[in-house]
Amino acid sequence: MIEGKEVISDKGVVAAWPDEAARIGARILKQGGNAMDAAAAAALACAVMAPDKNGIGGYVLVAVVLEGETGRVWSLDANAKAPAAAREDMYEILPVREGSGGVNENEYGCSVADDANVFGPLAVAVPGQLAGMGMLSERWGRLSWSEIVAPCQELVERGFPFGAELAKNIRVMEAVLRRYPASAAHFLPGGKVPQPDDIWHRPDMEKTLARLAQAGWRDMYEGELGRRIAAEVQGLGGILSREDMAAFEPRLTEPYRATYRNAELYGPILPNGCLSSLQALQMLDRMEPAADGSVEYWHRWAEVLKLAWRDRLRYVGDPDFVAVPIERLLSRDYAAGRVEGLVQTPERVDLDSWGVSSETVPETLHLSTADAEGNVVAATITQGGNLGSGVVVDGTGILLAHGMCRLDPRPGGANSVAPHKRPLNNTAPMIVRLPDRDIGIGLPGGRRIIAVSAQMAQRLIDFGASPLQAAEAMRLHVVVEEPVEVYPDMDATLVRGLEEMGHRLIYNDRIGGMAHIAEWDGAKTRGGGGGWAAGL
Repeated sequence: MIEGKEVISDKGVVAAWPDEAARIGARILKQGGNAMDAAAAAALACAVMAPDKNGIGGYVLVAVVLEGETGRVWSLDANAKAPAAAREDMYEILPVREGSGGVNENEYGCSVADDANVFGPLAVAVPGQLAGMGMLSERWGRLSWSEIVAPCQELVERGFPFGAELAKNIRVMEAVLRRYPASAAHFLPGGKVPQPDDIWHRPDMEKTLARLAQAGWRDMYEGELGRRIAAEVQGLGGILSREDMAAFEPRLTEPYRATYRNAELYGPILPNGCLSSLQALQMLDRMEPAADGSVEYWHRWAEVLKLAWRDRLRYVGDPDFVAVPIERLLSRDYAAGRVEGLVQTPERVDLDSWGVSSETVPETLHLSTADAEGNVVAATITQGGNLGSGVVVDGTGILLAHGMCRLDPRPGGANSVAPHKRPLNNTAPMIVRLPDRDIGIGLPGGRRIIAVSAQMAQRLIDFGASPLQAAEAMRLHVVVEEPVEVYPDMDATLVRGLEEMGHRLIYNDRIGGMAHIAEWDGAKTRGGGGGWAAGL
């Protein structure tokens, strides 16, 4: 095995974090698995090792999958669904709490009584993440599902350190975890917040993994595990039912498609976030390329992102519930019209105010894989926010995500709560197809994903960046209005130039999380990013 921040292999690569997840994916390749097997195994390892960010009970896995043999690209959407008993007015809406920085305050401009849509049983929707892993294996995998699960069984038996970040995030959520005996027992060994070096065996997770290995991933929905999850949530006062679990099925469809320069771009369907990244790139495509080190380059990105986000907040939700003009939003003619003002007055800075925050929850992971058969997978996985709902299903070690908090708790909106509705999210994995490279990209980071995913794709296309170069390059983020976020170490000349144009800048050294990119160029695979890459 070869590994590092970026690796090149003629057999296959996995780019992921935690590092051990990338290694597990590479070992699956060595056993004869393909990129889809490796993605499923690496995602399951992420779920076991980083439950603050994703999990077996995580609310979404969303992926774009390129089949090397056929050249076909698929959208795999394993997004949470609201329970059948959900209703638009199920949460008590309150004014914004002074000094609060939670999901409701930052994203919906309100508070919710007891944060019931964020923590506890009423925050739980049908968790889709494991179904996404299962579908990667079931539809495309070469190895058996039990072989996909086996490395995580070994991982739990051996144990692993909590690590500094998970230990810190458990401390942040300590009060919520102590509300539920099963949660406290799982995350607070001996009743105490763990130390980073403490070894963890995920109590009861060994039984869950053994059940999944023997009964298959669908047991989480149609079998014993599904029944236990529903019973736990309802016993705590939630509305998730056995029928909700059994009816869940991930969606495998055609992806959204766009073009930029000489590249074809593919992203997952709504209500995932890549449509907005594709929009931004098609708007940028109406202008000649600008040099990375120019003020013009960064100014254009700020203005294009504002336009994409305004369309996102105006039109976008679950298309099964709201009329989203998808074809128009992905139209090149529409893109041309949206940026006509920028083309005609290229130095104008749009300072309209919408009263929307850029803040968001960062707890998500992304992994990308590629193999020598030309298969490429880009998959984003998430709990939603730190440790999700905080509810652990007794006797299983399964932490349940809070998919309901990704629906707007306020009635009357495109993304408001409704039975069976899928929540709008910001995940934006993408497949970039160039004449000489097929590339899978993505990253975590809440609302910042939309901007950074598009910027990485542009760098790969216009500048010929390697996976690591694209993942670690300078970033910019803005939602619908100024200020614009930039890195503190942005060149002073660029900062001065942008401010002289009229932009208001703020500094953030974490614009999105660790990106992971994998590619196949017809002769070799290459993977890299902010975490780790492993290959054969």
